Amino acid sequence: MQRFLRLLIWDALFCVVPTVGYAASSMLTSSTANYVVTLLTFAVCGAFLAQLSRWGSTWMEVVFVALPGLYLALAPFLAPLLNGLPLSFDLVPALLLTAQTTSLRTAGALAAGFVLWQHVFISIPHR
Repeated sequence: MQRFLRLLIWDALFCVVPTVGYAASSMLTSSTANYVVTLLTFAVCGAFLAQLSRWGSTWMEVVFVALPGLYLALAPFLAPLLNGLPLSFDLVPALLLTAQTTSLRTAGALAAGFVLWQHVFISIPHR
């Protein structure tokens, strides 16, 4: 149960980082400052992924990190398929298809790729 709650908190914080990074870079007018904010966002995302790899590689990371990350990353491609289903709501919200969520979709792809790569190619011992 503790691992499950830790993964949910990790997911929430990981999604906050690119959102704050995007908000900060959109307020800046200097291209140098924008570049620095982007690098800091990537560095913090990398630190989050390094922390995730310390916990080991189990099915919970695949279910709670990789699948939502793939959903975010593939949202523009999944929208025509999932939103075409006869439901009273859209499975892919229109907000995920805007340019403002590009950094969030990129972070989702990064997290999903890392977890799948770790799960397939690296076995890190549990501590």
